[in-house]
Amino acid sequence: MRKDTSAFVNQLLVWLLVTIGLGGSAGLVTVWMRHQISATAKANRDLAAQIARYDRLVDETRTQIETEQASDKLRHLNSALGLGLVPMNQIPVVHVTDNVVERLARRANAGVLADGPTPAAALRVTLPGF
Repeated sequence: MRKDTSAFVNQLLVWLLVTIGLGGSAGLVTVWMRHQISATAKANRDLAAQIARYDRLVDETRTQIETEQASDKLRHLNSALGLGLVPMNQIPVVHVTDNVVERLARRANAGVLADGPTPAAALRVTLPGF
């Protein structure tokens, strides 16, 4: 009796093809994931460079503003343009220490709320026939 080996060969061929297909798929997935990681890293580097550029611009603008707000430069512009502005320390400042909201409420309601007792209202009732 002779055994048929073609069924075994067919099974071996199918398993070999499945193994090659799975290995190829795993390789493709690995390459795709590495590409995605690389693309994400590049995007992160670009964003970091853009943030650094904006930080530099903010620092330059801040320096420019501080330079323009220097007191000697402001005095020179005041005299050159004839604005007649005076420094802040020459203007009298009055510091309010009481409760501003309460003071404004008292002022607004001065005529409505009296400090004394409220006068009673006179009511006259007339009944028909009396």
